[in-house]
Amino acid sequence: MTKYALILFLLFDMSYSIDGSIPGQLEPDRDLMFSQDIRTKSKIVSVQAYNVETLKYYATNKKLARVVSFDGGGVRGIGAASWCANFEHITGKPMADLFNLFAGTSTGGIIATALTMQNPNSPEQPLYSADDIVDLYINECKNIFKPRSLLGYLLVSKYKTGSAYATFDKYFSDTKLSQVRSDCDLLVTYYNLTNNRPAFFKSHKAKNPALSRNEDFYLKDVIASTTAAPTYFKEFKLYSAYSKDHPEIHSNNFISAIDGGVAANDPSVCALAEATSLYRNADAFLSVSMGTGNCVSEVNPRGLISWAKNISNILMKNTYDMSSHLLQKFGVNSHKPVFCSRLQFDISEAHSAMDNKSPENISYLKHQALNTSSAECKIEKISNVIGSTEKPDRHCLIGDIFLSESNVMEI
Repeated sequence: MTKYALILFLLFDMSYSIDGSIPGQLEPDRDLMFSQDIRTKSKIVSVQAYNVETLKYYATNKKLARVVSFDGGGVRGIGAASWCANFEHITGKPMADLFNLFAGTSTGGIIATALTMQNPNSPEQPLYSADDIVDLYINECKNIFKPRSLLGYLLVSKYKTGSAYATFDKYFSDTKLSQVRSDCDLLVTYYNLTNNRPAFFKSHKAKNPALSRNEDFYLKDVIASTTAAPTYFKEFKLYSAYSKDHPEIHSNNFISAIDGGVAANDPSVCALAEATSLYRNADAFLSVSMGTGNCVSEVNPRGLISWAKNISNILMKNTYDMSSHLLQKFGVNSHKPVFCSRLQFDISEAHSAMDNKSPENISYLKHQALNTSSAECKIEKISNVIGSTEKPDRHCLIGDIFLSESNVMEI
């Protein structure tokens, strides 16, 4: 009897480990990828690609920290905003009720920030829906991209800043980084020209009384900084909210800030690194990364004019490729499951400009995003999971003791 039991056990063990799945488990969804060892009480199950049932298990039974990030890309951000609207339509919930951490670069910073703003009149409701942000692209791009004269373009930047800043003030007013929704965290990239290094706006630092003096900023200034794309807009003089409120003390204490896209146009790796550092009590992580269009034409620039025309697409494509590679490496070395999904759509070279604000181009970009079947399929699958489960409470994810942000020490 013991011998037969042993044979049956060995047969079961082989069926369990050959394909890395549990018998009866649904076939993994190869479009929603990740490579990660999930440790169970009895053995290690290698999951080469997750399926909806696996994700639902963690969303239902574990603390699944949910992260969403948005690439830079100017007017092309309307594609990501349209996807957010789909998430909200399918789930019947605002994005801020679905995700814990929002991250964005440049135009993605506008989306991430707007989605996390607190409604002062109704704290349970978002100030802006994803549909409102889609309308922002349709109605305000003409005000954000107001050209200078040819001489002004050559000497300063292609577009005026006054009209863009007025638009940012219209939508973000005098709200501070410390005042975003209490159940969400916000991460926005920028580049610090003063110190010549990448930098981040972090809402959890802005809310920390010990750090807020230097880490809290007005949201309109956050947006002006992360969208200050070189040659498109001049650098932004960034003051902390404290410095702005006390100009007699800190009149010259500012940072020259430009678009975070020069360092991290795809902020998904930055967002996941922030989430794993901040949400130490999480059991697993979901990372949804939204692109702003992949130009499908062949790029082989020669000469100054050709390079100037194509450099944006080259940088955007390569930063995503590098982020994708780093996410894969991150998962291999992480001791917690990380579920990743990338949403992207293809665009033609004729529609690749980040500042083509024509109604026809904006309509084309929105159409391309909403008619990309792979992205729509992922949105539906993920929505069905996170829309039917509650996101973990922020305090439960962070815990009572907040340790230092990093164990890496410079020598």
